Amino acid sequence: MRGDERAIYRGRAKETNVNGDKRFLTGAMASPSAIEVAETCHKIPALLPFWTRCGKVNCRCTTGQRHGPYWLLRWREGSTHRRHYVRASDLDAVRATIERRRRARSAERATFAADLALLHRLGTLRRELEGSLAEAGNER
Repeated sequence: MRGDERAIYRGRAKETNVNGDKRFLTGAMASPSAIEVAETCHKIPALLPFWTRCGKVNCRCTTGQRHGPYWLLRWREGSTHRRHYVRASDLDAVRATIERRRRARSAERATFAADLALLHRLGTLRRELEGSLAEAGNER
């Protein structure tokens, strides 16, 4: 079967997208990578470790020593909690992206606070100037 041909697989057409992933023609998009999620999410997601049990009877995880840590990104969209698993190979890049976004947000908040303080100071100066002009007008 060639990559540019469609193949019939269990009665459904299959095709290859630009990434080489095979998807059924259901309109489903390929899942974004964890790096893309960390960069484009409207909120900065939290990077959290988690441990899991495999369910095998004689495994070490049945006695309490779970498998992991695995990593996931968590964020909230309205009242819905979302998560996206992070590959071990992407972990350092995701950490760097989150740290970069946190620094940028901190700088934006500092700039906003400075602008707000300046706005308050300008308002105070305006009121003082209006008071001075009113007093000068009353003296005439």
